[in-house]
Amino acid sequence: MFIKTFNYESNCVRYRDCYFDIGEYVNKKMSLDIYGYVEDDENISHISQVTTNVSEELAENQIVIDNDNNTNIISFLLDLGIVKAIPKRVAVKKADKMVLLPVAEIDLETLKQYSYVEELKYAS
Repeated sequence: MFIKTFNYESNCVRYRDCYFDIGEYVNKKMSLDIYGYVEDDENISHISQVTTNVSEELAENQIVIDNDNNTNIISFLLDLGIVKAIPKRVAVKKADKMVLLPVAEIDLETLKQYSYVEELKYAS
C-alpha cells in the first residue's frame, strides 16, 4: 500500500520521508507518532509522539495533541490538512505540573493517507 510521506523540521533537525503510526492507548483512544529518517541516516527513527493519553471523553475523530515540547506540531498538522479544528483544551498532568493541551478534530481520511497501515495476510 502506497502512503504519502512528508518532511518535517523540529528544533533545527530535519527529518525526511516521514509518516504517522496510528495506535491505541489502553483506554481505546487514538495514539499518534511520527516516524521517519533523521537527516542522512538510513535507519527509520521514532521522531515524535504527537498525542497524549487522557481520561476525557473524546469523539472518534478527536485526539489530544502534546504540544508542550513541540510547539509547531499543530500548525504543521493544519498545513497537512489533518487537523480541522481545535474545539477545546484539557488539563493534563505532565511531570509535576498541569498543562492545557488542545483537543483537535482530525480528518481521519487525510491522516490515513500519511499513515503506515499494516495489512495482515492470512495463511491458507
